[in-house]
Amino acid sequence: MSVGAAGARDIGAREFVERMTLPVLQAAAAVRWLEGRVRNRPKSDEQTPEKAALTDGDCVSQEILLVALRAHFPWVSVFVEEDTPTAEAFVANRSAQTVVIDPIDGTARYLRGDGPYAILLGLEREGAVEAALVAVPQFGVVARATRGGGAERADHGGPFAPVRAERRGAQLLVSHGLPQAVRARANAALWKPVVAAGAAIGVAPLLDGVGGGVRIAAEPQGLSRRAWIAGLVTCEAGGCVETLEGELPARFQPGVRGALVGASARDVQKLRELVS
Repeated sequence: MSVGAAGARDIGAREFVERMTLPVLQAAAAVRWLEGRVRNRPKSDEQTPEKAALTDGDCVSQEILLVALRAHFPWVSVFVEEDTPTAEAFVANRSAQTVVIDPIDGTARYLRGDGPYAILLGLEREGAVEAALVAVPQFGVVARATRGGGAERADHGGPFAPVRAERRGAQLLVSHGLPQAVRARANAALWKPVVAAGAAIGVAPLLDGVGGGVRIAAEPQGLSRRAWIAGLVTCEAGGCVETLEGELPARFQPGVRGALVGASARDVQKLRELVS
C-alpha cells in the first residue's frame, strides 16, 4: 500500500479482493441461511417498494463486511446502503478510494424468492472501479476481479479459478419492470427472461444456465454504481458490458438508462436488438 491524500493509505486491488473474499463468503452464507426466515422492515425514505425493502439479512450482511473492512482498512471511505452500527466508524473518513457495499442487492427478490439477488463489494477511485467482488448465493457463485488482472470464480465454497464469460444457457437475467414488448421479443428469440438484481445481471455470463443480461433503470437518475462494479467482473472475464446507447463510460456517471451484458460484443448487439 502507498500513502495517498490526507495521509490515507492506498489499497492495492489484489490485496482488497484477497482480504475481503472470506467476509463476502461469510455474508453470502448468512443471508442464504436467513432466506425465508426474515420479514420486510421497509425504509420510510424510499419511494418504491423495491427500493424500500429491508431485512435483518441486509443488516447482518453489511455488518459482516464492515467489521472485516474496519479490521483491514479502517481509514477508507465507504458508501453503504444501511444504517448499521459499524458504519458509524467510517463516517469521518476521507480517502482517495471508496469502498461501495450493497449487502443484499435485490432485497425484494430476496424476500419473495422470485429471482437471483446478490452481495456486492467494490473498490473505486473517483468513480473508476479498481476491484470487485460479487456473490450470487442462489447460484453458489462468488466472482471477483481486479482491473487489468482478470476475473476468477469460486463455486459452492470451492477454490477460485480463472473464469471466462460465456453464453452458458437460455436464461436472460432482466431488471424489474422490463417493458412487456421487450419481454415478448426475448421470448420470441427463445430466451427465458428471469427477473434478477442488478449485480446478478452484471455478472450474467459467469452464471451457469445464463446467457446474458438486460438492465433498464426504473429511476430517472439511471443506473447506480453497482452496474460499474459488477461490470468490471464481466469485462475482466472477457465479456462485454454496454449501455443502451453504446459504450459504458469508464467511470460511474449518473443518468445512464440501462446496461446490456453478454459474453461478447456480438451477444450484446443481439440484446440491443431486443430493446431497440
